[in-house]
Amino acid sequence: MGLTRRARDVGVAMAILALTALVVARVSGETGETITGAARAADGDTLTLDGHRIRLVGIDTPELTQVCKRDGADWRCGVAARSRLAELLRGGAITCRTEGTDKYNRWLARCETLEGDLGERMVREGLAVAYGGYEDEEQFAKAERKGLWGSEFDMPQQWRRTNGRPQEDVHDAEPGVLGSILGALGLI
Repeated sequence: MGLTRRARDVGVAMAILALTALVVARVSGETGETITGAARAADGDTLTLDGHRIRLVGIDTPELTQVCKRDGADWRCGVAARSRLAELLRGGAITCRTEGTDKYNRWLARCETLEGDLGERMVREGLAVAYGGYEDEEQFAKAERKGLWGSEFDMPQQWRRTNGRPQEDVHDAEPGVLGSILGALGLI
């Protein structure tokens, strides 16, 4: 009986230590891996950095083949979004902090250059829509009629649905082990 109680006490103590470590990690803001380097744009909201496909979390951009209308003429808005992201990436090294993965096993991350957050820039310039983040930047772009908001366009999600493309889930990153434990404990 004494050995069973001792084992239970050790188990409880280990659980308390593990919970404490998780709380410290959560409070310190550690959400994932940080990588830095040169990157290249795959499309308007996906890039490749150090061999990893990274989806910018909180935004959605037109698909590469998506065409919008601006001043009555066709505008290749998907290509424009990719071109702008590529231009931002040419500014030097970027730093990405991962927040999990999506259903395509891409890392979801917030990435920035010395000039700021890439997702924020894309939404503020009207080349991306808010998709789980950056709502204030989207309101600014709408008010200023920037990019997409100065054109006729289908929201990227609607365009994918209409054109038989796979749907992109709103960016609730798969949390990984730490996030799963914190979620189970009601801490996130």
